[in-house]
Amino acid sequence: MTTAKTLAHITVIDLTQNVAGAYCSKLMAGFGAEVIKVEPPRTGDAMRTVGPFCDGREGLERSIPFLWLNTGKKSITLDINSSKGLDLLAELMKKADVVMESLPLGKLQELGLEYEVVHELNPGLVMTSITNFGRSGPYRDFEAEEMQIQAMSGMMHMTGEASMKPLAAGPAVCHYLAGMHAYTATLMALFQKSGQGKGQHVDVSVQECGMENVEIALTQCLQEDKNPKRGPHLGVPWSTYTCADGYGVVISMPARKWHKAAEIFDDPFLFQEKYRHIIGRIADRKSYEEVLEKEVKKFKKKELFLAGQKKGLAFGMVSTLAEALELEQHSERGFFEEIDHPDAGRRTYCSAPFKMSETPWTSARAPLLGEHNSMIYGERLGCTPAELNAMKSRGII
Repeated sequence: MTTAKTLAHITVIDLTQNVAGAYCSKLMAGFGAEVIKVEPPRTGDAMRTVGPFCDGREGLERSIPFLWLNTGKKSITLDINSSKGLDLLAELMKKADVVMESLPLGKLQELGLEYEVVHELNPGLVMTSITNFGRSGPYRDFEAEEMQIQAMSGMMHMTGEASMKPLAAGPAVCHYLAGMHAYTATLMALFQKSGQGKGQHVDVSVQECGMENVEIALTQCLQEDKNPKRGPHLGVPWSTYTCADGYGVVISMPARKWHKAAEIFDDPFLFQEKYRHIIGRIADRKSYEEVLEKEVKKFKKKELFLAGQKKGLAFGMVSTLAEALELEQHSERGFFEEIDHPDAGRRTYCSAPFKMSETPWTSARAPLLGEHNSMIYGERLGCTPAELNAMKSRGII
């Protein structure tokens, strides 16, 4: 494997302060880009105040969400509402390849840094804006947290038992998905720039990204004019079942392999010829799943997971955190790794969500607040130590 980093030639100015933006720029940093995180002086990114905290002790350098979402980045402090701060930010933008922002709509115009202006400063710049509902449309000015976005994307309509109220699926599911989409879209814009020489403005809506989680229900709504309800997945089998020691996940995908894979169970009822096609299993769902539930209980969850895996099926298991840490798959891929931090100490982190065959993932700690002020303002922009001290005393950095 070469030590070359895929995005080592890219510089990113990160003005985001939400999970989606932080995850997007984390991926950029992980694959080698220089990500310069711009934070308010003294207080820093709001996420620095979000718990849980290392060892239960609050502090700007101890937020677990911040530490994980900001690995590999540089941190500078800057009051972008000041005239001097704006001048410094403009200079950074002139030298950057990407600017990521999640500011309230209208804030860029207020600062005089809307895309049209920035494009004049740096025609090759890619600006990626991540907002709850996009930069246009009737909801553009709405405020929302993750739960509201899950509801308005239709995700909560499909999550939970049919007889009960809707449920939020989990913490920041839509934001993480939006971060991944923003990352992909930014790379596509950079690829286009390599051929055309011009940047562009990427507009990412967290709500629209969340609609991807609705999956088949969205297709039913758009193509069949149906209003799907919470309940069992259309596929049979496709659910979580009780095992001898917990819960296992049995998914009959890819569908062409299920009939042969069903032979891992003892009861020949499950691999009758009439159930070879999924339509037959859907037609006899109740009887089929009753037999399957009895068979699954004979397995321990890991045994079930591995048996399905050997047959090429998308089986799974519901793991405790301890079990996930010990899973051979994670060990073989080096998914968990230890990173040392001067304040938070040595901690175990999740590594790359995916890996490239020839270029490595960069595992480096999250920055201290303003840790790279001297490097960026001094070495990069030519500010003298006296100027840095003056700006610090005035609250500009």
